[in-house]
Amino acid sequence: MAAVGLAFAASTALPSPYLPADDAIVLEQVPERSDLERLAPLRAAVAADGQDLGAALALATGYIGIGRRNSDPRFIAHAQAALSPWLSRPHPPERALVLEAITLQYLHQFDAALTLLERALALEPLDAQAWLTRATLLELRGDYADARRACARLVRAADDFTALTCLGSVAGRNGELAASYRSLQASASLTPRLPAALRAWRLSVLAEMAERLGDDRAAEALLRAALQAAADDPYVKSAYADLLLRTGRAAEVLALLAGQEAQDPLLLRLAIAGHRLGSPETARWTRAFDARLWAAERDGDNTHLRERAMYLLEVRDDAAGALESAARNWAVQREPADLRIYARAAQRAHARADAAAIARWLRATGYQDRTLCALIGCGAREEAP
Repeated sequence: MAAVGLAFAASTALPSPYLPADDAIVLEQVPERSDLERLAPLRAAVAADGQDLGAALALATGYIGIGRRNSDPRFIAHAQAALSPWLSRPHPPERALVLEAITLQYLHQFDAALTLLERALALEPLDAQAWLTRATLLELRGDYADARRACARLVRAADDFTALTCLGSVAGRNGELAASYRSLQASASLTPRLPAALRAWRLSVLAEMAERLGDDRAAEALLRAALQAAADDPYVKSAYADLLLRTGRAAEVLALLAGQEAQDPLLLRLAIAGHRLGSPETARWTRAFDARLWAAERDGDNTHLRERAMYLLEVRDDAAGALESAARNWAVQREPADLRIYARAAQRAHARADAAAIARWLRATGYQDRTLCALIGCGAREEAP
């Protein structure tokens, strides 16, 4: 996930810029030098030869990887800069279009990303990365019919493991949760020969399904396995922290995320856990997150409304502001975490209209999530795991 780029609701005053009390306070950390050093030869190659497409694509891919691992959108901007000369050509290379779409996905510019993917697939109809990115975007927006069609193209464009994971994830959000969970559990085993990113993806999809089916123990085991496969994945860490927070285990969040304050989504979970526990570190984490919110507002970065809503609800106790952010976020993306913060904010703000809108969506899509039962009901129907 990208770094948090948020602005407070109109009802909440923006903090003044945060100035640390002493030089020992760390405002920000940068990626390890080795990450950037590995890209030095590619930067030199691009600078020496503006016609070296391979170097430009590899450099952009490297920057995207650093940006994802560190939840830092600045490196996404570096990737876009590497791609810009190729995208400005009358006929941009297909791979440049796909990588640019991935950067736009990260920045939540979903419509623009889908447009670039359509152009890329017109040039290369069997580009697996393009189809998977398209399926992910459509699933994220709740367009399950089109997402299934994109996943189906992976049967020819990619491998069975990728296609089945994609199809199972979409079906699991569209009325077939228990059946999809069983199917993905029974399909090809997660052998060490598979790339770590693929193993972590399958495991995190299964963990999400288990959690929505009400099996928190299985969800936790799956998330632990995903972290073993991809220890630096901030998405998996955030999902695990959210499960721990939901089940009243805030102290374990502090242990899980110790020393990982540089990544905004993880800093947010530390602030929430610290707030619940009355930790002496809470004030520092809150000040740091306030400073990053202020910086995001200054830069016009307003992409991660989900985290903004979580912060307002869980740390600032601002149910109205959280509801406003969660509703705006829900209009753009509809992942399980988006639904949960919207439902929690609606309950805390006593917003019956929002709760009713969520319930209608649940019935229309067949989406199931037992963590919502106490908030707005469980949806159209429930299946046993």
